[in-house]
Amino acid sequence: MKKIIAISAVTTILLSACGNQNLLPLEEKSTDLSDKNHEIKLENQELKNDINKKEKQLKSLNIDKKNTDQAKKNQKISGYLDASSEYYNEVTNIIKDYNRIDQEVIKNKKDKDIVERLDVLIEDHKSAIDSYKMTLDKEIIKKDEQLKAQDKDIQKLQQDINKAFMSIQTGYKKEKKEEIQKGREMLMNLQIKTEKDKQTNY
Repeated sequence: MKKIIAISAVTTILLSACGNQNLLPLEEKSTDLSDKNHEIKLENQELKNDINKKEKQLKSLNIDKKNTDQAKKNQKISGYLDASSEYYNEVTNIIKDYNRIDQEVIKNKKDKDIVERLDVLIEDHKSAIDSYKMTLDKEIIKKDEQLKAQDKDIQKLQQDINKAFMSIQTGYKKEKKEEIQKGREMLMNLQIKTEKDKQTNY
């Protein structure tokens, strides 16, 4: 009986020992898998962070590009408005210069000094037109209806002023009062439409 008990005890101890030995590698493997799983999660999180960071950078770059493009467009629009304003100012001064000799023109005496001053006024207006054209950005005008309309008004104004001065000059040189009067009336009826759609009569 004692032998049977002893054998049973030994068997239990051996089984327990064997069981512990078999479980140990499994526990180690489980720990390794857990560590690897944790590492993978960390890597995935880092990847997500990198992706989010790059998406934000891309979005920021797109916003910067849009802002830069808009800034360039605004600058071109501002440049055009400055050019048109400068042309209006020059036209105003040219017509004021004409008004100083208008009474002499009406006398129609074919005075050499008056002829020369009329020539200068015509040349000054041509220079004003050239300066205006040099600063034009045709692409920005095509894309903006308001600027397109204003440019059309300015071109019409340029033609009307040219016709008026040429009529006055021709009439004065040939002593034709009708031609002079025709040009004077054209100058008096000039209208300038600004970007704010205000009209100015000279």
